[in-house]
Amino acid sequence: MTLKHFGTDGIRGRAFDAPLTLKDATRWGGAWGAVARAKGIRRLVVGWDPRLSSEPLWAAFHSGLGAGIKVRVLGMAPTPAVAWTVAQATRSGVPTWGLMISASHNPPEDNGLKGFNKKGEKLSEAEEKAIEAAFEEALEPGHETIATAPESLEPYLAHLDGLDLPKDLKVVVDCAHGATGPSAKRLLRGPGLHWLADDPDGSRINVGVGSTHLESLKAAVSAHAADFGLAFDGDGDRCLMVDRSGQVLDGDQMLWLLVQDRIAAKDAPKGVVGTVMTNGGLEAALEEVGVPFVRTPVGDKHLLRELASRGWDLAAEASGHLIQKRICPSGDGLATALSVLRALLHREPARRLDWTFAPWPQRLVNVVAKKRKAVDSMKALKGVMGDLETRHGTKVRQVIRWSGTEPKLRLMVEASEAALVDEALLQLEAASRKDLGL
Repeated sequence: MTLKHFGTDGIRGRAFDAPLTLKDATRWGGAWGAVARAKGIRRLVVGWDPRLSSEPLWAAFHSGLGAGIKVRVLGMAPTPAVAWTVAQATRSGVPTWGLMISASHNPPEDNGLKGFNKKGEKLSEAEEKAIEAAFEEALEPGHETIATAPESLEPYLAHLDGLDLPKDLKVVVDCAHGATGPSAKRLLRGPGLHWLADDPDGSRINVGVGSTHLESLKAAVSAHAADFGLAFDGDGDRCLMVDRSGQVLDGDQMLWLLVQDRIAAKDAPKGVVGTVMTNGGLEAALEEVGVPFVRTPVGDKHLLRELASRGWDLAAEASGHLIQKRICPSGDGLATALSVLRALLHREPARRLDWTFAPWPQRLVNVVAKKRKAVDSMKALKGVMGDLETRHGTKVRQVIRWSGTEPKLRLMVEASEAALVDEALLQLEAASRKDLGL
């Protein structure tokens, strides 16, 4: 059975449109509840981002959930808080799942359902398939009132442990009008902090701000003469950084900083996991310091699976998803920000921003399509891909994939020379547009 509704990060789409109408949400509640009960789950921890659709979707989901599962509600909270709380509850002896109602970095009109298993990691494909099957069977959802109880964010915040920044460090923090604002302001303190989009606002979440719209952060860093800026996405599971010149320091660069910090503390990671999108410059830098590196498909569930199989604890995606298993069971933007800041403070002030690796030329082009088409069936695109491989071999690395959450064909090219990147992308984009009829 192929997954119909679940993508790389749960179920996502336009709020109140199928498969996220209120009636659908009630059916999803019934499906989630049925599968959870069958697996012996006794508790569900729930959170949401501030989108205007989040609480109505939760009310509908809740009405279909059914008896036998106790519901603990974090309310408006970052996604990683749900994941961490789930893992803690399970460790305490109560088998627990988590639900986050969020569309992450998507615009305000979108929303989604993210599920977490007992470990605080994303649900497995088998669990997602079971939920989809139950959803398809539940044509007439039930409507029950299941008691809920509040769940506190305080243990999660205490676990992360706040940080007082020195007065000589100026930092701008962009919270994307999302779920991280109140928590970030509790955890980060200092006279040199400047806040951007820190008020949760469901009508403005991710609009011109946050980790996918860094222009506002770059402007604020310049205006405040800050040392650098940090940006979260709407639900707080990713974090990106820009320096005082406006250069973006992505997940690859921040991972490299954390590796260097651990090596300096004589705590070198056993290995690091990245994805097919990870820059080759990071792989080369890790090789120089003797830290093994492996790639997975895009998506934090693939990173987590690889970490578990190897017994490693550190992984990242360039988009800003950093996984530090010692701190949180899944990607955590707040944990990333705190770890990056602590690593910088371990360095001499004059050397706080001289730690980056030299990235290989890499560029990503998104082709927006009306309808997805399997890459293997796109003859013109496959022809160009084969020709590039024949002519350039390992000098050009291509990653062609559909977004897991949006109808976008992502064309990524990395090469030893910038000219090769531009040449390859021109050919790949033209071919893909021909295949897609654009």
